[in-house]
Amino acid sequence: MVDLHVHSSASDGVCSPRDVVRHAAEVGLKAIALTDHDTVAGVPEAVAAGEAFGVEVVPGAEISTEFEDGACHILGYFFDPQDAPLNQLLRDAREGRAARNEKILERLNGLGLNLSMDDVACRVTGGTLTRAHFAAAMVEKGYVGTWDEAFDRYLGRGKPAFVPRRRVTPEAAIAAIRGAGGLAALAHPRQLNRGAAETDAWIERLAAAGLEAVETASPDHTANFAARYRAAAERLGLLQVGGTDWHGRDDAGIYLGLGRGAMLVHYDLVQKMKDRLAARGKT
Repeated sequence: MVDLHVHSSASDGVCSPRDVVRHAAEVGLKAIALTDHDTVAGVPEAVAAGEAFGVEVVPGAEISTEFEDGACHILGYFFDPQDAPLNQLLRDAREGRAARNEKILERLNGLGLNLSMDDVACRVTGGTLTRAHFAAAMVEKGYVGTWDEAFDRYLGRGKPAFVPRRRVTPEAAIAAIRGAGGLAALAHPRQLNRGAAETDAWIERLAAAGLEAVETASPDHTANFAARYRAAAERLGLLQVGGTDWHGRDDAGIYLGLGRGAMLVHYDLVQKMKDRLAARGKT
């Protein structure tokens, strides 16, 4: 089994990249993709740990992108982590995040939640400070009971402390991933928060831009949503990838390799991804 959507402390996960891989070995996974938000900082440590623990580590990233009236995340797999244009795009995404974080802090303070940037930044052991770090600080201060409550009441789209970021478009992310020799996938499409027809149109638009896969297996998807995304992928000739979006948090109810308990993604998917890249002339 494999898990192709995993986060470490290089972004907003709890465990170090090495500990992520160690845990993957303990639960019997054959491969994982480390897909930290807008960074590849944890990839070298994860790859080295993979060699030590006998787990194949796919270099990856989850890139935060914005389109005309919403947002989506693009997963990249099997790219060159040293690729200069890709790393520039990741820097642009992180800089957009940094400006946004200052505005989020201002809004939270204005709502009576007295946090400092030190309260939030002290939780970052890698290089990417995200809304999840704000949520953790809010839990510790007693303003909310859980991370989910922090997003539901304050940090989620449309909530009083939500701030949009400077745009990196999904098309730009896909182009950068492909330019670095990688394969691009749409992460958890349910989070597009669009109806069936509009979601299908979005997947078609991204496929025309070079998207090669859709994350059809995700803890975020009910059976009906998963079936819809599988049908779209099949219609467009896209690969169907899967991962738990595991962050290592105790309160999330999501388990590495299993999601909420029943999600199984087989290793043959990794081989299909390699075959797709080989057919494109990338290895």
